[in-house]
Amino acid sequence: MASKDSVVATKQKQDVQKPTPMGLGISTMKPKFPQYALPSKRQESFTEASIPWPQDAPVGVEKLVEAGLVYTGVGDSVRCYHCGGGLRNWEEGDDPMEEHAKWYPTCQHVLIAKGKTYIRKVEAGENPKADSVVERKKPEMRKEDPLAVIFQTLAEFGYSENEAKIALNIFKNRNGSDAPFKAADLVAILMEIEDDPDVMNEYNITDTTASMQQLTTQDTEAMDDIEALEEENQKLKESSMCKISLDNRADVIFLPCGHIVSCPQCAPALDSCPVCRKSVMGLVKAFFATKHDRRDEEEDFADY
Repeated sequence: MASKDSVVATKQKQDVQKPTPMGLGISTMKPKFPQYALPSKRQESFTEASIPWPQDAPVGVEKLVEAGLVYTGVGDSVRCYHCGGGLRNWEEGDDPMEEHAKWYPTCQHVLIAKGKTYIRKVEAGENPKADSVVERKKPEMRKEDPLAVIFQTLAEFGYSENEAKIALNIFKNRNGSDAPFKAADLVAILMEIEDDPDVMNEYNITDTTASMQQLTTQDTEAMDDIEALEEENQKLKESSMCKISLDNRADVIFLPCGHIVSCPQCAPALDSCPVCRKSVMGLVKAFFATKHDRRDEEEDFADY
């Protein structure tokens, strides 16, 4: 049987190994200057100061505000609304968020805004953006008539629209009215006609109008589907936006209720969840699968 001292030693060892909220990426501390928790208030400290922010400063106000910094009104000196840490003597090329993480790695604003992986990389002297996933801009859907595009392609080969319609009619008679086709299919048929005019016997003039109407209906339905998808996509984007700024993406989880309501810039200003009204005891940044690099995620939990 283990002695009392051994049990105590074992318990103490387990307590030492237990991860802290900070180690888990959870912010539980309140801002030192809550009146500047909202970005708009931090912005005012620069734009409405009695002594304005230096016009020749090498860093912009927008990035300073994003990094949680407030203008003190003295030179280029700023202070974090959350941890209270001060920064000054800015140089060309400085990134306010990186400098904030470098000098004050325990700041809860940086933790919520960028995550603990970002802080760890800055402390290690690595580029925190090196492994980030680049979000590609989705190309806009072209709402052109597919049939018109094909006819335009055939026109570049010297075929008229009437000849293209004849080739389309013959293709449908051969393969069925619902068979998909490309411009190359119609070109092949037109070349057949040039080599053997008897191919024109397959042309059914009575089906031409019906075939074209069917294609027009299909094209219209396709366009309607695209518009419906775009509308649904827009609604999803709006539902995922910060309910306070209505600008940034909501990606901060309120604890213990678990609701996602606001962005990292606005979350520290809230004492209670706007959805359930429960007190906010902690904040943790959410990383969505479409943007987060899984390698960072594996590094975060490698020691636990």
